[in-house]
Amino acid sequence: MSPSADKDAASKDVVKAAKEWREAKKRERQARDALAELVRSAVSKGILTENKVTQLTEIPRMTIRKMLGKS
Repeated sequence: MSPSADKDAASKDVVKAAKEWREAKKRERQARDALAELVRSAVSKGILTENKVTQLTEIPRMTIRKMLGKS
């Protein structure tokens, strides 16, 4: 393979990987937003506590508090 072909192949691979990464980040944000909505609903209705959500999700309590709009 020529250096030019190597460069073209590497460029295509990097562009493809970057696109996949952006798509994965978008899915992650959507999943986080969906989880945050469920957490807000359950906690505001008194169904679950912050601590219980932390135990169930294994997500740090401060992250759960942030989902709830707390500092």
